[in-house]
Amino acid sequence: MKKPMKLLLLAALLSVGMACSAQAEEPEAKATTSISLSFSWDRAPKGGELVGEVYANTSSRQFIVEGAEYAKKDDTWVYGEQPIVEVELSAEDGYYFSDTSRSRFTLSGCNAQYKTAEIDSDGSSLTLQVFLSKISGSLPRTTATSWNGNIAAWDAVEGSSRYEVRLYCDNRLLTTVTTANNSYDFSAYINTEGTYTFAVQATGSNSTQDSSWTTESEGRILTREDAWTIDNGAWKQSGSKWRFVYGNGAYPTNSWRLINEKWYYFDSNGYMVSNCYVKSAASGVYYWIGGDGVWDTQWDTQSPDVRTYKTY
Repeated sequence: MKKPMKLLLLAALLSVGMACSAQAEEPEAKATTSISLSFSWDRAPKGGELVGEVYANTSSRQFIVEGAEYAKKDDTWVYGEQPIVEVELSAEDGYYFSDTSRSRFTLSGCNAQYKTAEIDSDGSSLTLQVFLSKISGSLPRTTATSWNGNIAAWDAVEGSSRYEVRLYCDNRLLTTVTTANNSYDFSAYINTEGTYTFAVQATGSNSTQDSSWTTESEGRILTREDAWTIDNGAWKQSGSKWRFVYGNGAYPTNSWRLINEKWYYFDSNGYMVSNCYVKSAASGVYYWIGGDGVWDTQWDTQSPDVRTYKTY
């Protein structure tokens, strides 16, 4: 009976010894000392072109690169955009990630610059984001322009921050405006007869990215008769005379205006006339303009007293 007991005791001691030996042989995990990555791509990002592939490689034995891809929702590069690459890393056996400070990372290729890094809860994996160079080049010119009443409209240009729009009347520049939208309401400027056109330029984050100007749009024609009913101006007095001035500083000349449901006539200098006759070119009738500048229909005539009253 003593011999079997000795054998059992010996076996138990050997088992404990082997377990202690195995535990002693397992090395303690170490923190990665540095993270060195080199970047490359199948083609450099370029405005207006499809997003390609990007790669990250390392010679380190402390971790491996699981994959790299552009952090982008759509599939086309935009002028002025700054590409972001996301890289997934896994620690090799015996190592773990512990530090996300910028100084821990050595990056090369594609002008990659550290953006941010995040480690999972047990330190076994790390997600790194890097910036690449902003996409240079000029924005493309918008492909279409059109009028919708007094609203100028054009196709949006992806990557543009704003648009500059030039408004012309009979080939004379009236104004240049800036807008973040791909349309602009020129009602404040379209108030006298003529042919109105516009041109557009897409602008980027710096002037080198600005597109070329479009050719002038088709004309928005405002006839003399159409202009008669435009009354979105204000009365301005100059001495004893009055003009009806629009927001852009323009005023009607040699023309009628229907203002607050009353008809007025303005001479060649843009001043309201009064106590006079205005001849209709169409009918030959002389319209009487009273002392307040308002057309008074009861005194219209085909035989005015031209010796007493001025006519236009």
